[in-house]
Amino acid sequence: MENASKALIIAGAILIALLLVGIGVLLISSGTDITSRGTSGMQSQNIQSFNSSFTAYEGYKKGSELKNLQSAVTSSNATDATHQVDLYLKSGMTNAAGKQIKTLSDLTSSETYTVTLSYAEKDSGNTAVSGGIKIAGSGNAKDKTEQGYVYAILISK
Repeated sequence: MENASKALIIAGAILIALLLVGIGVLLISSGTDITSRGTSGMQSQNIQSFNSSFTAYEGYKKGSELKNLQSAVTSSNATDATHQVDLYLKSGMTNAAGKQIKTLSDLTSSETYTVTLSYAEKDSGNTAVSGGIKIAGSGNAKDKTEQGYVYAILISK
């Protein structure tokens, strides 16, 4: 009888130890999951914050609204080496005076232009800027940025 009661006590202690180990593993794995979700959320906020500098220019804009776009790209590239942005003008565009547009200062203030942003994605081609004239940036921003970030801006008519 005495041995049976000791065996039950030992078995109970083993079960309690296993329960405590299981709870410890559960807590550690849920803590890791919370940390990864927090990191993912922060990355998403960083992407939105970075892209917001350029999304204000996206769509149909007057030439007068685009004058500051080049300085925004240059400033961003100077302060953030890991996320570079290139700025392109569609080749062959002419302004109201018939002059070929090669810089933002050649844009006619009253004309409407289309601004297209390209976002980095895994294994995507650089199709949005093909045929464009680079006016700001390194020309290889796509290779220097992460998924979700703006890497190229194209201005066209």
